[in-house]
Amino acid sequence: MYKNKKSFYSNGKLLLTGEYLILCGAFGLALPTIRGQSLTITENKNSNFSSILHWKSFNEVNNIWFEVIFKLPYLDIFYETEKKIAIRLKSLLLKSKKIQKKFLTENYEIQVKTHLEFPINWGLGSSSTLINNIAKWAKINPYFLISNYFNGSGYDIACVYKSKPIIYRIYNKRPYVFPIKFNPKFKEKLFFLHLNKKKSTYDGIQSFYSKIKKKFLNKSINLISSITLKISFCNNLKEFEELLLQHEIIISKILNIPTIKEIYFPDYLGLVKSLGTWGGDFVLISYRKGMKNYFYKKGFNTLIPFNKMIF
Repeated sequence: MYKNKKSFYSNGKLLLTGEYLILCGAFGLALPTIRGQSLTITENKNSNFSSILHWKSFNEVNNIWFEVIFKLPYLDIFYETEKKIAIRLKSLLLKSKKIQKKFLTENYEIQVKTHLEFPINWGLGSSSTLINNIAKWAKINPYFLISNYFNGSGYDIACVYKSKPIIYRIYNKRPYVFPIKFNPKFKEKLFFLHLNKKKSTYDGIQSFYSKIKKKFLNKSINLISSITLKISFCNNLKEFEELLLQHEIIISKILNIPTIKEIYFPDYLGLVKSLGTWGGDFVLISYRKGMKNYFYKKGFNTLIPFNKMIF
């Protein structure tokens, strides 16, 4: 019996600046997270085995949250625990086969296991890390896979693909990625707070497109791009807070909704900066005395230091 085992890994991501306007050409600063997702493949070549792909997805506490069995080579669904996810995964694997003709063509029993290192509702990139890992497995460019799975900018893939802080921009419909060293001296004063809910990226983007006023677009893009570049090299906490406050005000005006700080934490004296889609996932917090008790009393218990979240 022939056995072959291989593993792939991708880090998660957070978007510090550029949310929404990154879709229109603004520079955005994206950060890879320490936690990510792995994908392990075991191929068994034996005449006694049927040609199947048995997929199991495990969460951060090592419990199975999704399982599917495909019949090869056409990936017919033989068994699944959640049909919608199984269909999306099938589509992703079929697209990989279309790009890479040799992918999933051997007469193997294939066992696949994925392991998330963060809760799926954290918004750190359960989809983008999966797509990047499948692209590594199939030996194809991950950007070729995202057209049917992301209506966003593609920064997700860029960040997990590079595994280091990046400045990201779309120009003439092409992504441009600039790896940088982002290691602020005041990072011990920065924390990530989870808002206890997941926000739909698709819904957030659709809302943005319905509200953006084209006559103000270029000015907003230039302002956000300028803030992104200044943030990338900022070593002063006060300046950092002021720049990100300006960022929040700009996006708030575009979306015509209050900032997260105005909604939930109006009396907090430090920074509260949305990350990615507004209204869910994580926000960036700057330290103030009594910070933990302040947020805990409001029911927000997931508070993670910068150096335990970001490389």
